[in-house]
Amino acid sequence: MNDSYIQSIYNSLGKTAPDMILKNGMIFDVMSGLLKKGDVAIKGQRIVGLYDDYTCNADESTKIIDVEGKYLLPGFIEPHIHIESSMLSMTNFARTVIPHGTSTVVCDPHEIANVLGKQGIIQMLHEAEYCKLRCYFTAPSCVPALGNGFETSGAEIGIREVKSLLDNRMIIGLGEVMNYPGVINAQPDILSKINETYRIKGFKKSSIIVDGHCPGLTGKELSGYINGGIMADHECSTGEEMEEKLCKGMHVMVRNGSSARNMEHLLEHVIRKKIDTRRLMFCVDDKNPYELFTHGHIDYTLKQAVEIAKQSNGILTVLDLIRMATLNIADFFGFKYLGKIAIQSRADITIVDDLSSFNVYASIINGKVRALKGENVDDCEDFPYHKYMLNTVKIKKVFNNKDFELKSDSPQKTRIIKINPGELITDEIIETMVPQNGRIESDIKKDILKVSVIERHSGNSGFTLGFVKGFGLKRGAMATTIGHDSHNVGVIGVNDKDMAFAVEELKKMQGGVVVVNEGVALAALKLRIGGLQSLEDPEKVVKDKMDIYEAYKSLGGILKDPVIAMGFLQLPVIPFLKITDKSLVRISAEALEKVPLFL
Repeated sequence: MNDSYIQSIYNSLGKTAPDMILKNGMIFDVMSGLLKKGDVAIKGQRIVGLYDDYTCNADESTKIIDVEGKYLLPGFIEPHIHIESSMLSMTNFARTVIPHGTSTVVCDPHEIANVLGKQGIIQMLHEAEYCKLRCYFTAPSCVPALGNGFETSGAEIGIREVKSLLDNRMIIGLGEVMNYPGVINAQPDILSKINETYRIKGFKKSSIIVDGHCPGLTGKELSGYINGGIMADHECSTGEEMEEKLCKGMHVMVRNGSSARNMEHLLEHVIRKKIDTRRLMFCVDDKNPYELFTHGHIDYTLKQAVEIAKQSNGILTVLDLIRMATLNIADFFGFKYLGKIAIQSRADITIVDDLSSFNVYASIINGKVRALKGENVDDCEDFPYHKYMLNTVKIKKVFNNKDFELKSDSPQKTRIIKINPGELITDEIIETMVPQNGRIESDIKKDILKVSVIERHSGNSGFTLGFVKGFGLKRGAMATTIGHDSHNVGVIGVNDKDMAFAVEELKKMQGGVVVVNEGVALAALKLRIGGLQSLEDPEKVVKDKMDIYEAYKSLGGILKDPVIAMGFLQLPVIPFLKITDKSLVRISAEALEKVPLFL
């Protein structure tokens, strides 16, 4: 019998002085559903005392915090996020979300993996150990998202890389399986990754995660996908879709991201159908730096969700919502000592002023106060990056306006990608485009603009031309190295000359976002880390991001987040029509195919 085991008992008995005591708090017990006033005693990284008086056992080293009138909640857990989409480094992401009560995140690093492969993932794991946030990761399952000639990524994560990553203690399972056609058609490459995850991590639910991604999938195809070993999904956009996935055995992550905002519709369906919430979790998936910095993270989701719950006549409660941000997630991932305030649990505690605004007073992680009144405490230094992380735009070709010309002497029936604001799903529409002076150009009156995706990883610089509706520009162009998931250069513009100029500006910046007009860069956001994340502090990133938005809006832009909307035009595993550096790609449960621009 070891000494630490006996010592833990003595800690709870008060025979040793606690390191910290939180006095007079209203403790929200997510297990019983009770709200009880009392103290919390912390020793090391764990909770050793609850409700009982431990002040008499304190000594001069004990930190005593009186939280009279405040509420003690389990530290918030994010079950599915791509840190890269925040445009912040891992360290700066942690600095941003910890003051908002987030204690743990589960990251899918498939964005950086598409650019830099396994070495990019390993770099992110090293930085995660360096920052003050508890981080877990999943091994990317689909890098590239489709491959097989549909797109060009900077790297591939095959079965060998997956097996190697799963041996890492920070990797807890397989990341979102976006290639759902591959699963339901029993393609060996994706099934082998799922099978290896089960083999390496074991068959116990508490030790294995295979995350999903199947927007709009229903019926027998959904059943086949689940039977392939998939456990959860975060792509539900309708209540009916969520209900079917729950009824067939999946856990559902209710997404409240910057572009995909599904929470309101899904919670309204929960209320209408009185759906049990135990298999529901909140997630953001992708969140831009402005919203993280100004509104918050999971605390903001809870604040919005409470307003919806108020209209439910008690069907959806605050307890349900808090569990969706804590206990439900911990149970799903098998985090035995997270997601609750209990004896033996990790001392991850979020202290809030009330259960309506969820304004965070303090964030405690592993028994340490990491943020107080919105400010980080005991922060770390900036993380040092290797040069290979910072020079990833390898376009050798010098682009000019002629590269984006589409010559034609007659009207052409043309496939158009239609953006749906607030959704990642795009539609395919057909328009007859009439040439002007022998060339088919953007049609500003119909909000149909030229779009191109250019390969940036190998130096081959191959590209595809297409058209997009719903982006809103009346002048100029916008370009970015954020293009899910292969992250090639995407550019949308009113005229070919500005499109070429925008691409050349991105090359100079070595990644980021730029808005141009008449050969002048109106705004730029540099993203040096893999062309996805900034080296700058969060305030600077937010300012540059807002400058991008204002420049875009000044040219006629209408979308709330044009960067995210533009980036997802390249993701060929989300229905229905997308564009990659190889071609236009159309996807549904029935088919996956390259399609020509002109019919």
